[in-house]
Amino acid sequence: MVLKGSDADDAEGFPGGPRDPSVLTSFADHVAHAVWSGQERSNLKLVSHVRNVTLIGRPVPEIEGLVGATGLSPLIDCSVVTGDPRLISAFVERWHSETSTFHLPVGELTITLDDVSSLLRFPITGALHSFHALSTEEVIFLLIELLEVSAEEARAETTLTRGAYVRLGWVRDIYEMRCQARRWIVAARAYLLHLVCCTLFANKSATYVHVVHLDAFRNLGQSGGYAWGVAVLCWIYEHFPSVHQCAIDDTYQEMSPRASRWLTSKAHMKGITGAPYRARCDALTVTDVSWLPYTKHRGLRTFDLISSFQGQLRWGPMVVTARPERVVQQFGYIQSIPPPSVSARLSHDDIYDRWMHFAEHDDYDGYEAIAQRLERVLNLRMVTAGTKLYEIMQDCLTIARGGASADGSVRAR
Repeated sequence: MVLKGSDADDAEGFPGGPRDPSVLTSFADHVAHAVWSGQERSNLKLVSHVRNVTLIGRPVPEIEGLVGATGLSPLIDCSVVTGDPRLISAFVERWHSETSTFHLPVGELTITLDDVSSLLRFPITGALHSFHALSTEEVIFLLIELLEVSAEEARAETTLTRGAYVRLGWVRDIYEMRCQARRWIVAARAYLLHLVCCTLFANKSATYVHVVHLDAFRNLGQSGGYAWGVAVLCWIYEHFPSVHQCAIDDTYQEMSPRASRWLTSKAHMKGITGAPYRARCDALTVTDVSWLPYTKHRGLRTFDLISSFQGQLRWGPMVVTARPERVVQQFGYIQSIPPPSVSARLSHDDIYDRWMHFAEHDDYDGYEAIAQRLERVLNLRMVTAGTKLYEIMQDCLTIARGGASADGSVRAR
């Protein structure tokens, strides 16, 4: 990589980095650029919310069914303690928001909807929750309506937190009081708000809960119809993945969510040593990667075709772009050159429509049959590389796995 003012200023792109700047358009401001030029980043500050999950414990028996019906109960047993910040930092240096992927020597990798489904057993189909930033008065009204606190209590709490937040300890108190009063639906809302804000939507404070998420539990019967896996992916892509350091639990049974397979206590972490993570990432080879980690788990959690959805996803005002066509190796396919990204930003209604009607827009069986036959011909070298026919077949394979549609959008297979 070359900085401004060097002899290679006239070279296209970043020698030592991306030579074609049309994909990673923000690379000049990326941390990888600074690291390459010898400017080490400061240490990351990591905050764990797992202790707060432990403090509230498991839901009381009277609300277990209400919590389970939302699809979020796996969070109770899958809370992961944040590991070595050096490991997370090494992956931060390789995450690029333009592609929503980690760029590694073995190619691009990312966290997919299939990962979320297998690790957490979350629903990855269903509606996308719509909400907007709340004013203080809207926060107060939401607390009064859904947690049944008085206006004075709600106003005092929002004054203390100075915004659309409340304290985690305050939410726990509300939960306990509503349990004592046998107000089970309200207790379930308080429990779920505490749970998701300590796990899915954790923030750097480790103290405050964003009240906007309470609206997702207004109607607990409807809460189970949300695509919570999309919420996870949006939060990860928007705030960067929290990559954790874990040891495998020898007693793990496949009946549990896949995330339960790893131990994360400090006692287990002390035994993990190795070369600096940056150097280890640089030395990765194809054989070091477990491309299909859920093979043994498929009997309990099958691959859902919605995992191949490509395009914009949203959760409330957050909008991210899923690009699974760049990481088809993670789905057991041979990686071809991915199609160019689509930069046009869709409206929230269009994003919702494309997500909800994904199955209607694609002939899955037809695409898969075409792709498999094309791959077989190319892998058997029945067509000479470099010929026009070879190029046409490669183009057809690209289209079958994620080619441009008539309106310029791209959906992955």
